[in-house]
Amino acid sequence: MGNRHLTIAMLALCSWTMPAFAAADRIYCAASDAAVNVTLETGFSNKDEQRLIHFRGMVAVMEKAVPPEFRRIELDSDMLRQYWTDGRDLRFSLHAFSPTKSPVYRVTISLVTNRKTDSDPRYDGNFRLAVQKLTSGSRVDGDSLFEHDVPIFCAIKRPVWPSQNL
Repeated sequence: MGNRHLTIAMLALCSWTMPAFAAADRIYCAASDAAVNVTLETGFSNKDEQRLIHFRGMVAVMEKAVPPEFRRIELDSDMLRQYWTDGRDLRFSLHAFSPTKSPVYRVTISLVTNRKTDSDPRYDGNFRLAVQKLTSGSRVDGDSLFEHDVPIFCAIKRPVWPSQNL
C-alpha cells in the first residue's frame, strides 16, 4: 500500500514541475459594447510557446456605416499579419479585404494587451477595429467609414491534467 501512495505522490509532483509553456494551451479574448462584440481564441505550440497553432474568432459590428459584408467578420489565421507575445504582452494585427481579388474595402484589427505579472492568467487591453473604403487601385489608401476602440480582456486557459485531479 505504501508503494502505491509513493507512486501517486511522485506523479503529482512531476505534473507540478512541468514547464509553464506546456500548460498555457489556449488564450480566449472577449470584448463587447454597443458598437461591437468580439470573441477570439488562439492556441500556442507546446514545443515553441511563441508559435501559434491556430487563430480564430468573430467580430459582430452593429454600426450601420459599415458595409453589410463586415457586420459579421470571421477571423482566421490567414488574416493574421503580425503577432507578438512575451511574458506580459499579447498583440495581434489583422487585415481583411473585400472582395478578395479587387478590394473595395479593408478591415484592420489590432489587439494590444498586457498583464500585471508573467504568471497572471489575465491580459487587459484594447481592441481596435477600422473599416476603410479604398481608393481605386490601392490596398492602403482610402476613406475611413468606421473606427472603434473597445476594452478587451484575454485569459489563459490551462488544461487540467489527470494527475492534477488526485
